[in-house]
Amino acid sequence: MGKGTGEVRVLALDVGTVRVGVAISDPLGLTAQPLPTIQRKPDRAFFEGLAALIDEYEITVLVLGLPIGLSGQRGDSFQRVEALRGELAQRWPSLVIERVDERFTSSMAQEVTKNAPRKRKQKKGLTDQIAAQLILQDYLDRNRK
Repeated sequence: MGKGTGEVRVLALDVGTVRVGVAISDPLGLTAQPLPTIQRKPDRAFFEGLAALIDEYEITVLVLGLPIGLSGQRGDSFQRVEALRGELAQRWPSLVIERVDERFTSSMAQEVTKNAPRKRKQKKGLTDQIAAQLILQDYLDRNRK
């Protein structure tokens, strides 16, 4: 599945204050598939959930969506993601952590899910998953060998 077979799985996170959307690449690094969201708080539960994914899929590359405003401003959300990146780098020093501009992913994900027959709370989780999938697909498309 991972390192032992020469395949590299990439994990992407769309970090929110309540939930974190998660997506994973296929073993060949061509497509992104959503995974269930992880609750952001409490921190311990978040990091345990993330550690389980990193171990299960033998993740070597983690992609974080960077919330940059339309005019390029870097506000509080950007600072929170950067702080999380630092903490992830400390916890997993061998993990390559990449960042991708996520400027339009949330609005694109909301557009995809707006007609989905789900409850409001379920739609928010689905929106986070699709946003992570879009972030990862952008990364994979830009880094295809």
